[in-house]
Parts: sequence; C-alpha cells; structure tokens
Amino acid sequence: MSDQTRDDLRKRFDSFDKDGNGAIDEDEFASLVRTLRLRLTPEQTQVAFSAIDVNGNQRIDYGEFVAWWTRMST
Repeated sequence: MSDQTRDDLRKRFDSFDKDGNGAIDEDEFASLVRTLRLRLTPEQTQVAFSAIDVNGNQRIDYGEFVAWWTRMST
C-alpha cells in the first residue's frame, strides 16, 4: 500500500471517528453508513459492524477499518 493510500485511509478513518478516541463505535459506524449512502436497515448495520469488528471489542479500530475498506473498494 502506498504512503498516499495510507494517508487517505487515515484521514477517512479519522473523519468517521467523531470523538477522536481512535476507534469507530456503533453510532459512528451508523453515521458512516449514512454518509456512504448505503441502504442498510438498523439490523443490517449492526450485523455489518459486528463482522468488521473482528476482535469483538465493540469498536472498529484502524486496522479493522483498513481491512474492511480495502475489501469494499475492490
């Protein structure tokens, strides 16, 4: 992954991490879903969040975000 791509992903992650705590919580993820105009029900949003939150700590950290974003973008 290029430095530019890493920088872009970090900026994107930080824009969704509204409280700046280094992770995206369920509310921030719901906002991300709306921003991307994904048509997910609340239940589908919760399932997607759980699938991205690989370690199950109820937060999407930067590494989990990068893995998901990369899969979604291909």
